[in-house]
Amino acid sequence: MKDLPAVLPVFTLAIAAMLVGCTNKSDRFVEIDGHRQHILDKGEGSPVVIFITGAGADLKDFDMVQSEIADYTRTLSYDRAGIGLSEELDNERTVDHFASELHQILEHEKIEPPYVLVGHELGGFIVRWFAHAYPNQVAGMVLIDPAYEGFMDSLRNTRSAEQRRRMKDMVDLGIINKPKASRKELEHLEKDEALMRRAQLSVTIPITMLTSGRFSNAERDQGASAEDITRWVQFHERLKEQAPQLKHIVTERSGSRIHQEEPELVIAEIKTLLEMLRVKSKIEPVPSKSDSLQDGF
Repeated sequence: MKDLPAVLPVFTLAIAAMLVGCTNKSDRFVEIDGHRQHILDKGEGSPVVIFITGAGADLKDFDMVQSEIADYTRTLSYDRAGIGLSEELDNERTVDHFASELHQILEHEKIEPPYVLVGHELGGFIVRWFAHAYPNQVAGMVLIDPAYEGFMDSLRNTRSAEQRRRMKDMVDLGIINKPKASRKELEHLEKDEALMRRAQLSVTIPITMLTSGRFSNAERDQGASAEDITRWVQFHERLKEQAPQLKHIVTERSGSRIHQEEPELVIAEIKTLLEMLRVKSKIEPVPSKSDSLQDGF
């Protein structure tokens, strides 16, 4: 027994190493094409919910929603190359490359489909292109105030020359003030829009789209008007022409960042879609933490 004090520090270090390993299992780095990519993998169960952020946003953007959904199924969020803690890539930052990058992460980590894809703004383009490129791997999608091809052109066509100049100045200033990797994500919007015109939505999977019915103060400063809001909602409605089963919800309680300003709405809609898929495929839900507490575990 006199050797026990000498053993204890080693034992303590071993336990600490195990705990660190557990932490890193969910919040970790993976190597894709020779660069390190930051991912957050939480929860267990199927289908896996993948969170895809808007331009320049890191994985923390979905913290509130992912933490809640991880109680119900496996979830994954990630920093695209050059964003957050992920290393930068030299390739062209367009939606087809973004979707390929995500697919490589999923294959590398052996995260099996089916996937439910959740995308905000530019992330909506990535969701739609991923579903176009890998149609058999996507079980459903939730689009949060997604980017829509042609909308900026429609705004320009309704503006005077002076208003268009102001809009360009504001947009350019916003892009210039962003980090380099964020700017790269916004440099190819015209090419992204051209690609999206080829990416038809599936008519066989559940799709929910949440649209903000009001602009933020910053957007109003750029000249956004009530007519623009109406046009934005109408553009989103056009997606129902591709997928009549699409569920479209317009909220006036939050701006574009619905997942942060109104997370309970996003969480509820993801859960509804998950339950729909589980009933269809007879997948047993993972007990939530609240259920476990009630059962005495």
